[in-house]
Amino acid sequence: MHQTKTQMHKKVYDRMHNHLTSETGMLCLKALGLYALITLVMFWYITVNPFSVVPNGSSDTYQSLWGLWWTPYSIFTLHTSPYSTNLLFYPVGANLVTQTLMPLAGIISAPIQAFSLPLAYNLIFLFGFILSGLFAFMLIYYLTGNRYGAFLGGLIFAFSPMHIAQSIAHLNWASIEFVPLFALLFILTIREKRLLYVVGAALSFLLIVFFGDPLQGIITVIFAVCLIVIYLLSKSERERILNAGFAIRFGEMVIIIAVLGLPFFIPTISGVLQPSTVSAANQLSNTPHFMLWSDNLASYLLPSYYNGIFNGAMPPYFNSIYGLTYQGIQYTPDVSEKVSYVGYSVLLLVIIALYTDYKKNLLRKTLPWLAILLLFGWLSTGPVLQFLSVVTGVPGIYAVYQHIPVLNLVREPGRFDLIVTLCLGILAAIGFGYLTEGKPTGKTRMFAVAFAIVILFEYNGMPFSSSYANMLTANATIPAAYGQIGQIHGNLTVLTLPALPNPASATPELYPAVSMYYQTAMKGKAIIGGYTSRFNSTQQASVSALPLASAVQYLQQGYGLVYPSPILGNSTNVTLLWLGDDNIPFITVIRSAFNNSAQEQLYGYLYSVFGTPVYTDNSTFVFGTAGAVNAHAGRALTAYEAGTWIPGYSFCSSSCNTTLGSMWWGNNARGAIVYAPNSMQVTMNMIAMGYLSSTPLYLYLNNAALGRLNLTGTPQSYSVNFTVPSGISELTFYSPNNTAVPSPYLIYGAKNITFKSQSK
Repeated sequence: MHQTKTQMHKKVYDRMHNHLTSETGMLCLKALGLYALITLVMFWYITVNPFSVVPNGSSDTYQSLWGLWWTPYSIFTLHTSPYSTNLLFYPVGANLVTQTLMPLAGIISAPIQAFSLPLAYNLIFLFGFILSGLFAFMLIYYLTGNRYGAFLGGLIFAFSPMHIAQSIAHLNWASIEFVPLFALLFILTIREKRLLYVVGAALSFLLIVFFGDPLQGIITVIFAVCLIVIYLLSKSERERILNAGFAIRFGEMVIIIAVLGLPFFIPTISGVLQPSTVSAANQLSNTPHFMLWSDNLASYLLPSYYNGIFNGAMPPYFNSIYGLTYQGIQYTPDVSEKVSYVGYSVLLLVIIALYTDYKKNLLRKTLPWLAILLLFGWLSTGPVLQFLSVVTGVPGIYAVYQHIPVLNLVREPGRFDLIVTLCLGILAAIGFGYLTEGKPTGKTRMFAVAFAIVILFEYNGMPFSSSYANMLTANATIPAAYGQIGQIHGNLTVLTLPALPNPASATPELYPAVSMYYQTAMKGKAIIGGYTSRFNSTQQASVSALPLASAVQYLQQGYGLVYPSPILGNSTNVTLLWLGDDNIPFITVIRSAFNNSAQEQLYGYLYSVFGTPVYTDNSTFVFGTAGAVNAHAGRALTAYEAGTWIPGYSFCSSSCNTTLGSMWWGNNARGAIVYAPNSMQVTMNMIAMGYLSSTPLYLYLNNAALGRLNLTGTPQSYSVNFTVPSGISELTFYSPNNTAVPSPYLIYGAKNITFKSQSK
């Protein structure tokens, strides 16, 4: 049959397209296999123990394990939003908007979690590297058409020292694979009129935000804007942007993102609008912390701390590039946020790309990616440039960026390296193409293998000793006691000690985070305490007010079982009252949190109050509280502080006097909670003073005025009589703020508060 020229051309195009698709598919499968092999070997300590260990990011690792469990549990079991919970910091609860929940990761991994939560965590971790390599390969192969260069580019992006360092510390930053996938689909959305690419770009962006991290979403938006600008600046390409078709496709992409992301966007936005969320999110928004989380210029040129080859070879320089001394204050190094090593083999390929492209094309191929690399690299250096241990004083563009609303939620400048490493991969692939141009396939393959070996040598994240491998892992075994508690029917609360951070530790929130992970085995039983990404003073105060929790925090610091309070009395009775009020039938103890001496002290105290533990093994003590609570709680007048009384020594300096240091200070409303088993006549005695020579102090009982005390500038004894009804009453101390004092808290001070009663 006669065929028209158009039909013949279409057949030829179809044959070429099918061949290209088939060839590309095979290349992707081969690349996937190689990236998987490299990942499994590099992280062998996870590969061989997928059920019992996870990468060691300290408290953040256990927080992420809990977050993976919590999202499907909240949605499918509790039918509630995952962005708030009353299972942590019971009974206050916690707002989780600032938490790195990875909700899609939790939902998608739910079937695997039913088998093993650590396995689900480890698979997300490992696939973060495998798919990062694959999707970067697909993007770079599309841009360059060079399969070997694309493989090297995927290797650079997936196994960059930044990605390894961030992934060990933060599961959400292991999952960066959808960024190059979005970039590919977004470029195809610009160039092709196909709904498939629009939908793919939208879905990949949602995966970036809700499988990875919202901060990745912000960085990706900036990257997408850069891509649009590049097309607009190109005479041959700008028409792809300046037409109604792209505007429609772009609008469709935004609508799909908004509609499909609505279940997560609405609670996120609602939570962000709450003042407490803003306050929690802003607590570390200051120049020193931005600098602590910024790349040191030297870190681009020096191997990563996590490189198994160099880790033990040059320890002195690690502190100089990962630490920070600023304005006389030395900050603890935060390695995960400052690793940015480029690699000299990669740098060589980039230089070849730039030099050759300049000679041939006046940088037409490489300039766009170089410009994006420099922009994001400059942002990653933070508000003030640092070189080794020197803070140069030279401001960076992040000093401006940090004041841009919404965008400034990226408060860890070093994370802009996400795009830097992608651009390095693209430029290196271009450089490899120029280097091997015209060479036989066999020789090109040998060059690719050689560069891959050198890059992996420089980027290596594989430990070569079991001791270093152990440092890179965290124990994921949950003691059997928690599963047994989970078998008990009904709502109850568990106090796991320690419940408060240990200020004397390099990882203060570790054990509160561990208790969250253990909670996942308790089938929805609430816990006292926990760990959230951003500190919330109300949450912490709810735990600190429990005498036993506060005493244990002091025990960890070496002070013994102390319960500091302005109120004198039996703190055990207060603890028993709390245990009964919050329905806490079990106290569990994480033994590894205490040295032998502290463990013996704690065990002895708990044994004296609650008797023989109901469970014990090498890792855990469990005490039942019901007997002691029923015998003692609620049978005597009991009082404990309310509000944040500040111990005077917190204000002390070289000029601080003994009197000020020994008092507990407050402003506006502070007070005490008084429990009476029946209506009682109560006498409150205390020693009090004002910071100024004349300070009025008003007293209220359950919002009813009791009277006024006129405090002097020296400690005086005061006595007040009043009647309390049965149950819980609130005694409030109030004095208005006074601008004449050096601190808003130094209004009135009190100590040795006692309550004596006589039944009516």
